[in-house]
Amino acid sequence: MTLETHATTAAQNGQATARVGVIGCGRIAERHVDAYRKLGATVVVADQDPAAAQRLAEAQRVAWRGSPDDLLDDPELDAIDVCVPTAAHASVVLAALERGKHVFCEKPLCRTYEEAEAIAAAQRESGRLVMVGYLYRFHPAFQFAKQVLEDGIIGRPYFAIFRLGGRGSHRAWKHTTESGGGATLEMMVHNLDLIQWLLGCPDEVDLLRRSTLLPERQIGSERVRVNAEDYVLARLRVGDVEVVCESDLVTPSYMNYVEIQGDNGSLFTSILHYLPTIVYCKEPRGVFNLGNNTQQFPPVNLFERELGHFLEALRSDRTPMNGVSESLQLMAVIERIREGSPVGGN
Repeated sequence: MTLETHATTAAQNGQATARVGVIGCGRIAERHVDAYRKLGATVVVADQDPAAAQRLAEAQRVAWRGSPDDLLDDPELDAIDVCVPTAAHASVVLAALERGKHVFCEKPLCRTYEEAEAIAAAQRESGRLVMVGYLYRFHPAFQFAKQVLEDGIIGRPYFAIFRLGGRGSHRAWKHTTESGGGATLEMMVHNLDLIQWLLGCPDEVDLLRRSTLLPERQIGSERVRVNAEDYVLARLRVGDVEVVCESDLVTPSYMNYVEIQGDNGSLFTSILHYLPTIVYCKEPRGVFNLGNNTQQFPPVNLFERELGHFLEALRSDRTPMNGVSESLQLMAVIERIREGSPVGGN
């Protein structure tokens, strides 16, 4: 089954009976609950702040409970969706697995490799499914890019640039290290996941620059003192491919693109629907002509696509994309970036 059909077939093939408890009722939870409802799942929400749970429940017309434990202990729920701040991811995921629940966790899975190892052990013991929310894999432009690379259209890749940045309308916790914030865990994780998916697991990683460019933020009515990095630049090597990876929380307007150079041409693509995907070929291959080949992809609801994939995995009892094993590899790279030390190499 292709990724494109997951969101549709999830609702068509019995997914209306799936019951999901969403823990954490902030902005990302709104997107998750909306997607689950459109996919036909039954949703119950909870938050450590009961008022937040009630607000989300009333806005989305779903049920709510007074505390996260009420969801964790509910025997009728099939899965827990973790939408709490990053610092609390591991504890909620572990609690859900201990209670025999399948888990969808917003990215990143956790803060450290040690936490990822603990989650992997708990998953093996429980036999439950765990999926992490790296939704860029579900965008048609990146799925197209993966097919182009697999088909060898641009030849052997040797250089790539992965760029992702944007200030966004972030909560204060996303700019403090104590809560798991910063550009590395908020933004660069998306780039690193795409690198692993499109090119493979990095053999080497060098931190080139890590900075806090905006030491203070105005977030709503709150003036926030920032102690987490808001700009990260890294160099990676994946096999014979040199990769530059740049991520930030400072770009005024959201920006994303991936550029990959190969010995038969190049590939440029982006999640932004107004930026065309361009495949340049030195020699024609397959349906791709000499020169520029342009594709345009319309906007899609990535939350519906990734959560549809998760629900389909539950229905079919198949391992979903973006599981714990990928996050173990990713967290190993993240820790070297945070430490400023290389992975592999001499």
